[in-house]
Amino acid sequence: MNRHRLIIFTDLDGTLLDHHSYRWDAAAPALEKLADLEIPVILCTSKTAAEVAEIHSALGLDTPVIVENGAGIILTPKGAAAGENAHFFGKPYAELITLVHKIRADKDYCFQGFSDFSVAEVIAATGLEEQAAALARQRLGSEPIVWQDSPEALARFRQDLAGHNLQLLRGGRFFHILDNRADKGTAVHWLLSYFRQQQPQPKLFSVALGDGPNDRAMMEAVDLAVIIPNPNGIAPEPRCGKILHARQQGPSGWNRAIHDILLLYTDKGAEHG
Repeated sequence: MNRHRLIIFTDLDGTLLDHHSYRWDAAAPALEKLADLEIPVILCTSKTAAEVAEIHSALGLDTPVIVENGAGIILTPKGAAAGENAHFFGKPYAELITLVHKIRADKDYCFQGFSDFSVAEVIAATGLEEQAAALARQRLGSEPIVWQDSPEALARFRQDLAGHNLQLLRGGRFFHILDNRADKGTAVHWLLSYFRQQQPQPKLFSVALGDGPNDRAMMEAVDLAVIIPNPNGIAPEPRCGKILHARQQGPSGWNRAIHDILLLYTDKGAEHG
């Protein structure tokens, strides 16, 4: 029998965290079970490194984190807040914002991003508390925007971004602009390769949980995709073979799905290690 090592990649907002309250209490039983089994949980989020550091610590994790929709990977949790021990894909934030603002001015598109927002405006758009909202503005490789123009203009904007090697992803609350070389799937592939190179170990069996279209690439990079229902009615729609649909939203759905996966995994006779 071949031994396997289960590894979990998870989105935060609307998935492990409640869409409205940002709490994860309902997922605590599954998180504790994963910790007992020493199964690594990798946060894969649109949040910034500064933003996710406190959450990572509160969850008691010691794993790498994928930030800003895959724009970067923080390899060590202690360096998460400062952006140390990191690997980033594509253009740095200052270069990206210069291009985005130029396209907006040249084509007269109507949208606002986090670079335009004050902390108070971030709070209004997200419901975050003041400290978390300030951390959300400490960006390194992507820009969330609120689109205030027509659908037709949005299609043209996508094309204009593509001409500068940028892409537009739909998230649970915002559209996100980032480099074409960066997405959650690219970051997941990079980390899986990184883990395999660290030391000889059993074959990895990877699982990804998410609720939004920006999670699609992450789900297509793993062995099993878990779709958490989104309150806005949007979905990742991954094009991969193994898909599990959670019955409940947010951390409640996350908790049940993880327990189901652990039961199935055990039934197959695979070993945790």
